[in-house]
Amino acid sequence: MKVLFVYTNINGTHEETYSFGLASLVAVALRAGHTARVCIVKTAGESAGLYDTLAGFQPRVVAFTSVSSQFRSVRELAAGVRERSPETIIVCGGVHTTIFPHALRDAPALDGIFRGESEPAFLEFLDRIEGGLPFTGTPNFVYRSGDTIVENPLNPLVADLDSLPFPDKTTYPYIETVSRDGIAPFLFSRGCPFSCSYCSNHAIARVYGLKANRPRYRSPESCIREIEETLRQFPSIRRVWIMDDIFGLDREWRTEFCRLYRERIPVSFDCLLRANVVDEEFIRILRDSGCYRVSFGVESGNEYIRNEVMNRKMSNDQILRAFELCHKYGLETNAINIIGIPGETEEMIRDTIRLNRALRPTTSGVNIFYPYRGTVLGDSCFARGLVDEEKYDDFSSERRESVLAVPEPFRERLKYYRENWDTLVYPHDVKRRVKSLLMKNPALWEGLRRMKRSVTGGRS
Repeated sequence: MKVLFVYTNINGTHEETYSFGLASLVAVALRAGHTARVCIVKTAGESAGLYDTLAGFQPRVVAFTSVSSQFRSVRELAAGVRERSPETIIVCGGVHTTIFPHALRDAPALDGIFRGESEPAFLEFLDRIEGGLPFTGTPNFVYRSGDTIVENPLNPLVADLDSLPFPDKTTYPYIETVSRDGIAPFLFSRGCPFSCSYCSNHAIARVYGLKANRPRYRSPESCIREIEETLRQFPSIRRVWIMDDIFGLDREWRTEFCRLYRERIPVSFDCLLRANVVDEEFIRILRDSGCYRVSFGVESGNEYIRNEVMNRKMSNDQILRAFELCHKYGLETNAINIIGIPGETEEMIRDTIRLNRALRPTTSGVNIFYPYRGTVLGDSCFARGLVDEEKYDDFSSERRESVLAVPEPFRERLKYYRENWDTLVYPHDVKRRVKSLLMKNPALWEGLRRMKRSVTGGRS
């Protein structure tokens, strides 16, 4: 059966276009003997490419994936598919449909949506269609029956991740997601046991009736083999980016993974960690195995906002200690922050700037809080009438501007802090400040890069 998979990243906060979930579904569909294509839509103007592919490929099923900010685009593209191919079955999965399944009410062109991990369910869905059976009975599937939204029972979470094929990197144009610096993304675990109020992990756990979304790991050997295979396939890769929510929480797993990585992988890697789970042994084994950079979610420098509102449950001292250990062992660090949290004042934002200065991170970034439906903090914002729903529905300013119903001067101050974060965190680093200002003018920045390459003979 022909299946067209569609990933949208229209006006997205991040440039990367590789969806591990979608790539896994592509892989299992191909392994089962189906024919698959992938269409990536990064701008509204690229919708014509999707419709051209639809006409040429003539799939039986079109399968979208969506985070909250992309669902509006998915609705519109699905309507376009329905208009051009009325008999095609159109579905959508992803984080948004998992934690907010009633989004189906607003998407009449979709035949249904999938919730949760859906590799086995999606294969059953395709089998039912091929066999002429009603596909609405598929596990994990949500569909309309008149005015009622019907949610089918969920399959259990995939216990043995090694039973799944590696995420597809050929039909899905993986090489396009490798950065210009040759940094390639990988994902080796699923789940995070913590319950940060703004994050989807606790919402996913709730969908499965669990108290926490505890991580499940592929075997270290499987992970290393995927990296080796990918490096052979794409020799331009210079570094590995492990995108697990928290790298190596399981001590036995990380010890074995780091040993194998040191022995068999010739390029360095970076990863994401949580400040209150690291100790000196953890950081040392990372350094010795080939890690060069660690990202930490600092989120807020104000302990009330971070711990009581965001439910992070870690102290400033723990965060400072984690960064000190990285400095000691020569690892680069990246501090991730959020401002504009409900109840946060401008002085609390300055707390975050002060903490970042004390941490001395190699890089520091900030986003403006966005209240995602299905999360504890997001749902609380909607319930308390804190959201400007007209701004929220637009999504063009996701994480770049506050969509809370705050006074306009404060909204502008939040944008000021975001746009001038480098200058505020690194006030004495003139080179960094000049670079930050230049990058706000992309044409000028690229012109200077081209000039530098011409002077250095192509080296940058």
